[in-house]
Amino acid sequence: MSRIGGRGAWAAGVGVLVAVVVAFAITRGGDPEAGAAGPHAGVVGADLSPSALNAVEASSTVVDDAALVAEGRRLFRSTELARSGESCQGCHIEGGGVNPELGTILHPQETGDFTGPRDAPSLWGVGSTGPYGWGGGTPTLEEFVAGTIESHFEGGRDQPAAETGRQVAAITAYLETLDPPVTDFDQGTLSPAALRGEELFQGKGGCMACHGGPLLTDNALHDTLVPKVSAGDTDWGAAPRGPLRGAFNTPHLRDLRSTAPYMHNGSLKTLRDVVTFYNDRSSVAPLSLTPAEIDDLVVYLRSL
Repeated sequence: MSRIGGRGAWAAGVGVLVAVVVAFAITRGGDPEAGAAGPHAGVVGADLSPSALNAVEASSTVVDDAALVAEGRRLFRSTELARSGESCQGCHIEGGGVNPELGTILHPQETGDFTGPRDAPSLWGVGSTGPYGWGGGTPTLEEFVAGTIESHFEGGRDQPAAETGRQVAAITAYLETLDPPVTDFDQGTLSPAALRGEELFQGKGGCMACHGGPLLTDNALHDTLVPKVSAGDTDWGAAPRGPLRGAFNTPHLRDLRSTAPYMHNGSLKTLRDVVTFYNDRSSVAPLSLTPAEIDDLVVYLRSL
C-alpha cells in the first residue's frame, strides 16, 4: 500500500485547490429559513471571468509564495468574510481536523434543496480529491471556488471578479500546505493489530476497491447504502434518479480518528460503527468479519 511522503508527492501539478475548502469549511450558522443567503446555501460551480482567471494566474506566478500562503491563511481564518461572521477555521481546525460541534450542516438551505444532514469532510490533500462536493457535481476546483465565494462570502457576486481571483489564488497557496499529519501509517510503525487490520483492509474487507492510492480514495461515486438519519431525508447524492441515485463521493481516509462522525451525513458516529455497517448492512455485505477482525480493522483505520 502506498504511503504519502510529503507535500511534494501529492501537490505537484495541483492547480487551483481552493474550491472544496471554502465550500465545506465555513461553519454552520444563521437562520435555516434564510435560503440562499445562509452560509451553507447550495454551492454551484461558476465560470470564472477572464479578469478573475487573470488575477489567479498573476497572483500565483508573481506574488511571493510565502506571502500568498500567509494571505490564504488569513482568509481561511477570517470571521469577516463569511456572511454570518464565521470562518473556515471554525469548522476545519487547521484545515484538516473537523469540529464535530459545527461540522454537520442541516438542509434545506434554499428553496428546492434536499432534506437531510451533510457532514463536512476534512481537507487534507484536498487538491487531489476531485470531483468536488459530496455529490461529485463539480469537476474542477476553479468552478467550485467561484460558486463558493459567490454563495458564501459577504462580497459574493457583487465584488470585483479580480478580487475573487486573488482570493482563489491566496487560499489555494495556503491549502497546498495542508498535509495529513504524520502517523504510524506513514512511518511504517504499525502495531501488530494494525498490521492485521491492514491485511484485512487490502483483502477480506475489500476496502481497497474504493480506498486506494496515497490518500486512500478512488475519487469516484458509489452507493454503499449508507443509512439515512431520518425517514424524511431526501438526499440522494449525485442524482435524485437514475444509475447515480444514492451515490456519494468517496472521501479520503487520512487522519480518520480526528474526523468523526462519518459518512456524508454523519450517520455513523465511530469507526467501529463504520466497520460494522460495511460488515453487516452495506452494499458489499456480508464481509463475514469476526469480532476480532473488526477490532483489528478499527485499529488500522485509527492509524491512518
